[in-house]
Amino acid sequence: MVKEIFDISGLQTGFTFNSDLSPYDMPANMFSSVENIRFNDKQAGSIEGHIAALGNPTVAPYWTTSWRQSSTNLWIYGGLTALHKITGTTHADVTRSSGAYTTLADTGKNWQGDALGGVLVVNNGIDVPQSYLQSGSRFVDLAHWPSTLRCQVIVPFRNHLIALNLTDNGTELPYSIRWSDAIPEGASNNGSTTWTTASTASESSQITVGGTKGHLLNAIPLGNDLMVYKEDSIYSLTFTGGTFTFALRERFKDIGLFARDAVVQISNNEHVLVSTNDVVMHNGSTLKSVIDDQVRTYLFSQIDSASASKTFLVHNKVRNEVWICYPKTNATNGFPDEALIWNYRDNTWSIRALPGVNYIARGIVNPDLANTWTATSTTWAADTLTWAQQPYNPTIDSLLMCGTNDTKLYLADSGITFDGTAITSRMERVGLHAGNPSAVKSITKVFPRIEGTGTVNISVGAELQANQGVSYSDPVSFTIGTDSEIDCRVRGRYLALKFENTTGNQFNMSGYAVESEAVSDR
Repeated sequence: MVKEIFDISGLQTGFTFNSDLSPYDMPANMFSSVENIRFNDKQAGSIEGHIAALGNPTVAPYWTTSWRQSSTNLWIYGGLTALHKITGTTHADVTRSSGAYTTLADTGKNWQGDALGGVLVVNNGIDVPQSYLQSGSRFVDLAHWPSTLRCQVIVPFRNHLIALNLTDNGTELPYSIRWSDAIPEGASNNGSTTWTTASTASESSQITVGGTKGHLLNAIPLGNDLMVYKEDSIYSLTFTGGTFTFALRERFKDIGLFARDAVVQISNNEHVLVSTNDVVMHNGSTLKSVIDDQVRTYLFSQIDSASASKTFLVHNKVRNEVWICYPKTNATNGFPDEALIWNYRDNTWSIRALPGVNYIARGIVNPDLANTWTATSTTWAADTLTWAQQPYNPTIDSLLMCGTNDTKLYLADSGITFDGTAITSRMERVGLHAGNPSAVKSITKVFPRIEGTGTVNISVGAELQANQGVSYSDPVSFTIGTDSEIDCRVRGRYLALKFENTTGNQFNMSGYAVESEAVSDR
């Protein structure tokens, strides 16, 4: 028999992860199982790590956001009962002077908020919304907010504040939206009638979003509209001015939001969200699934139903990625411990482990405040950066992870370890027919095309029948930059390969080739 070379090149179609299709029928560029792998620029490689950043949090961080007060860049983070600010690496309590907030423990709620005209407005869904002025030294109760009113979400839009899912004097109003009067720049209110819906001197008003049974969950801008998300439908608010100020319009009736923070904006006119059984992208007019026939079954089989409301999305803009962060079954304290990552430029999917994070925010994280010689977990020789290189652009946001379980803040995509722990990276493909699915083949060599440092362990296996179960040979260590092939002796109709690294060294694979020889047709 003649030996043949079966070549799989990522540079032709790009590597990705697919768990929905049968591995015996899907294209050769797809991996059937991955762990801590990133697919980028049509290659498959190890994920980057995360390092502790911005000093030591005073309390476990449940939420964080970046904010600029005058000329000072700050990070604000919220704990169970308090709010803190970070200046450089110095942490200070900026909770309101009247005392601690009602605890978030066992409520299923979390902080949220954003800035309006330079004023940071945040909310925990239990207490009066809070504001931090440019001239302030700590948070204060939002001025002129009705004392008996509470909301699950408050968001800035145009020059108004929009409050959703209300409770008024103990009466729950999960379908109601109230907006404020127009608020001048640098202020948190426009006088005593800011939230008075009955005043003709105020643009404030309150409406009910009926039509479907789902409760209001969140709202984020999309171009000139504010997209309003319910559990089972999507609406928009458009500024019209005049008597009604905003016009409400139904956009999508049969799809809603999986969890409050399970939606993210990736451009000025596109949102990505997790619904109850899909991951979709829309521009306000048209909507399409981005996960169908790829990893949809995997995602929804992994999420812990008891902690599903903690699922959230974050846009990793510098990598052209959306991270879907969720708690797997039995995740510690129910905090998200895995991210399914969609590269929307290359349309690839991958997986990354998370250190029990309740939230990830985008913002400027100066590595001088994180990646110091005393803080680093790598040696000079093992560091992935060159001397004087800074993985930092003051105009590009980084990802800051709330390490809630660890009481730490982590800078994502930095370093080659998970806060000092070596990263295990793995990608596996079963069901490759290596050219002819009917023939029994003898696999004798594998030629990986890998760049990087260190070693990668390669295991080769096979099956005589589909779904029989793979029998792997012992892993062979492949030294990057030295070795060109590994030898093996495996026989079967369907080939399986596993590439693993447990030492955290960085590598990228553009393809591989398999040498095989048909030995039988039965």
